[in-house]
Amino acid sequence: MKKSLTEEGWSKRVEIRFLGRWSSNLIAGERNVSFLLDDKIAFDFGPHTLEALLDSRVDPNKIDRVLISHMHLDHYVGVAELLWYRSIHEAEDPLLIVGPEGIRGNTLKLMDLVQTPPLWNKSQIEKKIEFVENQDFDSVKIFHSSHTVPSVGYRVDYEGKTIFYSGDTSYSKEVVRGATNADILIHEMTYTDEKKDIANYWGHSTYSDVLRVFEESSAAQLVPVHFTRESSEYVKRRLSEIQRLIYPPDTLTLI
Repeated sequence: MKKSLTEEGWSKRVEIRFLGRWSSNLIAGERNVSFLLDDKIAFDFGPHTLEALLDSRVDPNKIDRVLISHMHLDHYVGVAELLWYRSIHEAEDPLLIVGPEGIRGNTLKLMDLVQTPPLWNKSQIEKKIEFVENQDFDSVKIFHSSHTVPSVGYRVDYEGKTIFYSGDTSYSKEVVRGATNADILIHEMTYTDEKKDIANYWGHSTYSDVLRVFEESSAAQLVPVHFTRESSEYVKRRLSEIQRLIYPPDTLTLI
């Protein structure tokens, strides 16, 4: 079983590395939302997340856990790339994949669909990959968000800090509950308020939805992610007006 997040040996300074900030509405130079805690714990793993890891000089085989919010392409299918990489480079340490109900079966099906060599299945995937579905474990608690498919947010207590990630969601009291008094709230912000009807249809949040969660949860800092061009530009314009609002940098250190 995996080492506890609170056991001795984990870094005392918590570094959040943003590998991607964007939604499926990608533009040149951006990648789908994904971030790491201390280069060990990955939140979501979409297409090109593996490439972002390598560009950041992070060893993919050192990732200990992957927390998947939901199984849409832009949050999930890069898991296949990660497992191929682990197989090619003969990863020694086990990997825990956490997600909504069905994460194990869908991952195994995904590996079959991309015609993973049987030897890799036998030597790596069957022996060194563990799954946790739709339940709390260790210092990680899940909170069900409000999206078009089963989706969860994650509250992680780590080295004396609490990080909450919303996953994809419209405004949700459950997300507010999960983010309550968190040191940092990382919340999707796909749309501006002018596109509220579209946001509701797709189960996403607008700028005002996110600020409402931020205020009601009393989280210490807010980092919006899962941008479109419009929402990204809107956040940049509002940075000087909203205290404790942070546009996601390449890295952010919590002390």
